[in-house]
Amino acid sequence: MTGKAFDIGECIFYFFKRFGENPVGVIWIAVCQALVVGALAALAVSLVGPAYMSLFELAMQDASGSLSEAEIEQEVLAMMGPFLASIPLIGLLGIVSALMFQGAWLRLLTRGEVAPVIPFRFGGDELRLLGVNLLYIVVGIAAYIGIVIAAVVVGLVAAGVFAAGDGSMAGGMATGLIAFLGVLAVSIIVVVFCIRLASAPGLTMVDRKVRFFESWTASKGVFWHLALSYLVVAGLILVLTTVLGTLIQLVFLGALMPLVMEFAQMAEGGADLMPEEVFATLQATLGNPGVVVGLVTGLVLGYAMQIVFEGMWHGVGAYNAVRYRAGGDVEETDSPTLTTDHPAGASPSEG
Repeated sequence: MTGKAFDIGECIFYFFKRFGENPVGVIWIAVCQALVVGALAALAVSLVGPAYMSLFELAMQDASGSLSEAEIEQEVLAMMGPFLASIPLIGLLGIVSALMFQGAWLRLLTRGEVAPVIPFRFGGDELRLLGVNLLYIVVGIAAYIGIVIAAVVVGLVAAGVFAAGDGSMAGGMATGLIAFLGVLAVSIIVVVFCIRLASAPGLTMVDRKVRFFESWTASKGVFWHLALSYLVVAGLILVLTTVLGTLIQLVFLGALMPLVMEFAQMAEGGADLMPEEVFATLQATLGNPGVVVGLVTGLVLGYAMQIVFEGMWHGVGAYNAVRYRAGGDVEETDSPTLTTDHPAGASPSEG
């Protein structure tokens, strides 16, 4: 199966294509994701915040010399206990949420689907994506080990060349050239593997089966198309980040300027700022409707920019998965045929 022809323009703007097909669905996923992230942040603050406030109060008491070292150690252990116990819960909720977000966006990008009512689920799609992400981690660890070994080999070769040159300028230049070529070769290999395995989540969603190394086959013959698409998307993100990021910073600066001026006036007065005064000033500033509107506007613009950028980036791999499967039936076997250039080797022939 080779799929349909690769359209670079469609690939680059694939997220916007899906947005045009279902703008309400895209906005609804983004809104629900913001609500979930906000709820998780509130939970984290409620679990971690008291520990930080207690540590701040303990620091104030320690500054006044009212506590001994033994009492401070006991207080710190008592404060950090609940905080450390909450870390696994926060981490687990974060992983589950990330999988649900990834599943919702990939369902939209690959299958054009948005789950009814609440777009997030934790079922077969998310479990398969968990498997794909774990495989990414395994490959990443293997790649890290390979890079370390390659760095050692290159270092030994460079050291040998430098020693053979008796420390001369020519030997130093040769050593630098070898190190540069080694770093360049490793970087190219890493980029190639990243691009050729980038379609794995999309294929997994399209086939409804775990597909990982099949992404290597799906990118055969279109590697440079994918590389160019990622390069253009990265360039667009860089330009838009510079322009929109500056606009968002101006919005935040305008909203927080009254607070900055208030603190500047208090500092010019020469008075020591007490925590109660700081919190009172923050509360008064955040109670200003103009400040609230400015902050909300900046947050909404920043979040929308993040959604668009992530959608464009992940849309490249999703497009290639959909393109590859277009015009053919999804394979029913869990052991697909691999080509000769596959890193795992070609599948054995039958008969």
